[in-house]
Amino acid sequence: MLNHISNLLQRFEGIKGRHLATCVAIWVSAVQIVQAETLTVFAASSLRDALGEIATDFETQSGDDVVLVFAASSAVARQVAQGAPADAVLLADKDWADWLLAEGAVTEVSPFATNRLVVVGREDTSIAGMADLVANLGDSRIAMAQVEAVPAGRYGKAALITHGVWRTVEPQVVQAANVRAALRFVERGDARFGIGYASDLVALPTLSELYSFAPDTHPKIVYSGAQVTPAGASFMAYIQSVEAQNSLALWGFEALEIQQ
Repeated sequence: MLNHISNLLQRFEGIKGRHLATCVAIWVSAVQIVQAETLTVFAASSLRDALGEIATDFETQSGDDVVLVFAASSAVARQVAQGAPADAVLLADKDWADWLLAEGAVTEVSPFATNRLVVVGREDTSIAGMADLVANLGDSRIAMAQVEAVPAGRYGKAALITHGVWRTVEPQVVQAANVRAALRFVERGDARFGIGYASDLVALPTLSELYSFAPDTHPKIVYSGAQVTPAGASFMAYIQSVEAQNSLALWGFEALEIQQ
């Protein structure tokens, strides 16, 4: 780099100082533009709003651009394992992150947040327990993310099994590709209740939290991420920063220490 600068200055020796300064300033600006990177981050759908804010702050501080790609954690993990052009990956549970580790797609996994699992609805229905949920459900639907693959769906099914009502409500469960898509059913009135994260309610203010599942009724919710390429290291470091953790808290996520 220094040799390039020296050669450039020699070429402009005959130019008067004012013009030389202008040329060098333009050249430095061009170098800065070339040095800016574009990072691609694949992430769980439930992170959409919080991560948009975090990415903007990261861009301001680093000068790099961030492209965000959202889907269910299961879809994100499979895409990354198949070679999707991600520099970093952020998932809504540790199982899919560990799967990427086993597949050799990443070399290290880092937890960065947790969440609460809740029953949501459009109406302020009183639900003190699962008996109330079943009674108020009637012949309506309860919306969930895919219960065999998507973290929010797996957590929800596990909680309903723990409470002994899964077999009762299973015929009325409508499944969606991700947790946000599931809660849209409730938002539109196509389902009376939904199971999602507390953080979803910050982004979907027309819905209300009706019941919060105890953490011991389902697998621990551990949002986990990893760098996929060396370029992703800076973003993974930033997601652990005080600024990023504060943004996550504003969007309804919780620090891991709360449930550890």
